[in-house]
Amino acid sequence: METKRNFALRIRRKVLKFIYPLNSAANIAEGWERYARRYVGGEGEHLGDEWSLPELIDNVVPPDRFPSYLDEKLLSPFLGSCDVLLEIGSGGGRFTEVLLPKCHKLLASDTSRTMLKLLRKRFPHESKIEYLLLDGKGLSALADHSVDQAFSWGVFVHLQHWDIYNYLKELKRVLKPGGKAIIHHPNTFSELGWKHFLAEVPASLNRHKLPTTFSLFTAEIMKEFVQRVGLILVDCLTDVIKRDGISLILSPEN
Repeated sequence: METKRNFALRIRRKVLKFIYPLNSAANIAEGWERYARRYVGGEGEHLGDEWSLPELIDNVVPPDRFPSYLDEKLLSPFLGSCDVLLEIGSGGGRFTEVLLPKCHKLLASDTSRTMLKLLRKRFPHESKIEYLLLDGKGLSALADHSVDQAFSWGVFVHLQHWDIYNYLKELKRVLKPGGKAIIHHPNTFSELGWKHFLAEVPASLNRHKLPTTFSLFTAEIMKEFVQRVGLILVDCLTDVIKRDGISLILSPEN
């Protein structure tokens, strides 16, 4: 049986193997499409599992337990259940699995066709899921006030400020009054966030942002963006995982 340490080392090697082609892409959406095309998972593995290593984000559970840990700590207490739930950046479905029981319809969206293909393969008989290919510029595929809740993990950490603001503005448009959203994003000045920032300095000098690098971002910036688009920041949690922030957002009742 594979030990937790060997599993972590194998996943880390897999991450490093695919970082270069992702960073050489023209934009973030193209980078993730390349990543998805090159990904080869072992038995029982799914794309996205490799980003939950404890040493990367300092969560207290092994990667395979991380989605359920997040569910217990955050998803169930804040989101509860609803009719229509939007997942922005479903990837290989590591959180899709815990989101499915919380809604009657799950809108699984991504900018990568291949990731959506892998997602279909993971949930071949799941009638609740509606698959949406995004253009990387917003949520134009969705009608106004058509979503009860939204969730995004591992996406906003890579987006530039303009994209983050635009997605929040789009969330304001598509969420129903009283709707809720959970958005995971960078927290640059946490202890681990700062280490991550310093590690990315050498490869980032004198060039445009690479698709894999994190944006410089804080809870204060998120609060300002959320307020300026007309949403309400309920809280920004920085202790669920120690590297990043997780913002709980509410759409006004009117």
